[in-house]
Amino acid sequence: MKTKKYFKHTILALVLLGTSGWAFVESDLFVVSKNMEIFSNIYKELNETYVDEVEAAGLMRTGLTAMLKKLDPYTNYITEAQIEGAKLKRFASGGDIGVKIGKLGDQVVVEEVLEGLPADEAGIKPGAIIKEIDGRSIADKSIGEIEIFIEGQPDTEVELLLQLYGKDTDETMFVKRAVIKPKDVTFSKMLNDSVGYVRLSTFLSPACGKFVQGEIDKLTEENENFKYLVFDLRGNPGGYLREAIFINNIFVEKGQMLVKTSGRDPEEAKEYKAISDPAYPALPLVVLTNGKSASASEIVSGTMQDLDRGVVIGQQTYGKGLVQQTKDIGFNSKLKVTVAKYYIPTGRCIQAVDYYGEYTDNGAATIPDSLKNEFLTKNGRKVYDNSGVTPDIVTEKNDKNPFIEGLKSEKAIFQYANEYQLQYDSIAAPLEFKFTDADFENFVKFVQSNKIDFESKTEEKLNKLEEATKEENYAETVKGDLTALQAKIDDLKKQEIYKHKDELKELLKYEILSRYHYERGRLEASLNDDPNVQEAFRLFSNMDEYDKILAKK
Repeated sequence: MKTKKYFKHTILALVLLGTSGWAFVESDLFVVSKNMEIFSNIYKELNETYVDEVEAAGLMRTGLTAMLKKLDPYTNYITEAQIEGAKLKRFASGGDIGVKIGKLGDQVVVEEVLEGLPADEAGIKPGAIIKEIDGRSIADKSIGEIEIFIEGQPDTEVELLLQLYGKDTDETMFVKRAVIKPKDVTFSKMLNDSVGYVRLSTFLSPACGKFVQGEIDKLTEENENFKYLVFDLRGNPGGYLREAIFINNIFVEKGQMLVKTSGRDPEEAKEYKAISDPAYPALPLVVLTNGKSASASEIVSGTMQDLDRGVVIGQQTYGKGLVQQTKDIGFNSKLKVTVAKYYIPTGRCIQAVDYYGEYTDNGAATIPDSLKNEFLTKNGRKVYDNSGVTPDIVTEKNDKNPFIEGLKSEKAIFQYANEYQLQYDSIAAPLEFKFTDADFENFVKFVQSNKIDFESKTEEKLNKLEEATKEENYAETVKGDLTALQAKIDDLKKQEIYKHKDELKELLKYEILSRYHYERGRLEASLNDDPNVQEAFRLFSNMDEYDKILAKK
């Protein structure tokens, strides 16, 4: 009887786990069978005897969620309801108007209008307050819900009740939705006579590799002195693996292994090679990265580094080297599960975080240096695994200043740019526009007159101290001291705005440029002040150093 019971639960465990292609030894089967039976018995007892009635499906979902949390954040259980909701959204959507929205206090405001799309053509500008969508109030709705209200079938109209910035009255606008395709290539241009620049913001378009090559082709055709390329992957979270492979093949010879995947299942062992002759096999290349460059971005930057094909400049990348697949698990539900890891040409894995709690009791942690392995690039340079991609030239990361972050959280810079646009119909071109000292003084007055303020960490602690004095009956004794301390903090905050004048002027300039020249103008101007781009200029002007970094000399 015991043998039959063991066999029955073993078969159940195998069915639930979908063991096709997996190798389980008898001890594994016993552990799975034993724990499945324990889980089943606990679930049954709770459902039948717990003092309050339990919601069976919710209880099971909680158990599954807790189990998957022991793995990595990319392995998720997807319920039937979630799948149907996604299908419904996909069926009912596909159209949008081209705005980014956010909250300003209790109000929903347009934060950005995308160039040449329906909202832009309708005359909507940043700072507009959205009050109703299709006659429905959006009070207490989340940003995600509001975005769904705005979306819909292409060529249908969405009715918006808006209070445009600087207006006292509301206005109803009907904006026709359009299909908005992801624009992966955000920007490309010649930075000077010989250095071209291409920025790729995501790998989410199925043709972004062709877009990148097309932009490089355009730079080549239109600029006879084009000799060097800066390829910007900063902030790029990744996307399609095949597009990363295509982009690598633009620079790397046919037949070269670019990336491979490997997991417990032998079927996940795959190798991807360059299948075409490269369009630009010898073009000197700098790849820019930062801590938000992930996944496909790391495959491109890491491959260029491993093959000594280009110099990586910036900050260490995110370190996502995991591959996911979606599996059907019955009853119209799915499991998105991590099945393999990426390995770039040297054989190293870029995964930088241990999600399995093997080296710490607190779960996910950065893998320690002692557990990183050394690899050699094509020309014999040392690189390491389990740490993302460490640039060949590491530039200083701009640490977030609490004061400036506080002003951002209160949208002081955003609001002043709206006010500036209200006063001036046009401004100079992105590379010519200057935000003057007089403009900065107007910003200071704007902040003060509108009482834009935020609670600093010091004030947060001070407020807690004040509460503690009330609880312990010291409030009256120390009231004068606390008042004097608050006044001193207020005075320091007023001084702080001038202490960070240069940085604030730069941020204000970029925000104002986005009002007149959109994101394209903001980016074009910021490149002139970009230390990473300046480092690329310096390197391209000294090709002996470029070759030395890549161990060519």
